[in-house]
Amino acid sequence: MPLPAPSPRSREASVAKDADTRLDTRQAATVVGRQSRFEGSLTGAGAVRIEGALKGNVTLEAACDVADGASVEADLHGTVVRVAGAVTGNVSASQLVELLATAVVKGNVSGPALHVVEGARLEGRVEMRAPDGAAAGAPRRR
Repeated sequence: MPLPAPSPRSREASVAKDADTRLDTRQAATVVGRQSRFEGSLTGAGAVRIEGALKGNVTLEAACDVADGASVEADLHGTVVRVAGAVTGNVSASQLVELLATAVVKGNVSGPALHVVEGARLEGRVEMRAPDGAAAGAPRRR
């Protein structure tokens, strides 16, 4: 049985929805500002918002938000990773990876859930896996 065609949505509606899901600067424990450049490894349990340039590695036990206009050359891992900027590197999450309308990702994406908004670009592979702590192949409850 074929799937129903998706209902048409304007790009403006998608972008407006994206704004509702992003990590607010006030919610982030660490912010790499638009005029800042960070090189190295960033680890921690607090949320991070990247608005400037980052090169290295990011491993978090919290959310990571790559803002529109940000430039990241790193492997990113967090509970929820939202990308609106440019990322060269692998992106993984324990809960959700979200590629917003302005995202450009050159690398592989992995996690138990993936949300891609129309307009996002991905050059890489996608691996969907069971959420952390869930048995592989186990049926999900609805």
